[in-house]
Amino acid sequence: TAGALAHERILDLRLAIPVAWAGVVTGDTLLFVVARRHRDWILGTRAARRLLTPERVAALERRFSRHTFLTIMVARHTSGLRFAAFVLAATHGVRPGTFVLADALSALLSVPLVVGAGYGLWQHLAQAQRDVRIAEIAILASVALIAAMVILLRRRSPRSAK
Repeated sequence: TAGALAHERILDLRLAIPVAWAGVVTGDTLLFVVARRHRDWILGTRAARRLLTPERVAALERRFSRHTFLTIMVARHTSGLRFAAFVLAATHGVRPGTFVLADALSALLSVPLVVGAGYGLWQHLAQAQRDVRIAEIAILASVALIAAMVILLRRRSPRSAK
C-alpha cells in the first residue's frame, strides 16, 4: 500500500520505506512482548496450538538452540512460520534485544522490496483494475440484455395469455 500511495504521489517513497520498516518492526516486537508476557494464554489459543504443532516446536527449538539470530531472520520471510517462530522465540527465552535486532535487520531486506514492488507494480494493478471494471460492466450489460429479451419473449408467448 505504501508503494502504491508513493506511486500516486500521496506519500514520498523516501519516507514511506523507513516508516513501513518501523511499523513492521514495531508490530513484530509487540507480538514478541505480548507472547512473552502472556505465554500461557497465547500458547493455549487454538491458533497457537494449530501453528505450534509438536513437530514444528521441536524443529524450531533445535534451530533456536543452534542459530537463534539466523532463525529469527529467516522466519521473518516465511509467512506460515513467522507467527509460530516469533511466539516460540518469546516463550523460550530469546532475549528481546536479540529478537529486535534480528527482526530489524531482516526487515531491511523485505520491506524495501515489498514497498518497491507496490510502487513498481501499481501502474499494472491500476490497469488490471480498470480492465476488470470494464469486464464487469460488459457482463452486467449482457445479463441485463438477456433478462430483457427473456421478459419480452415471455410477454409475447401464447402461453402467457392463458
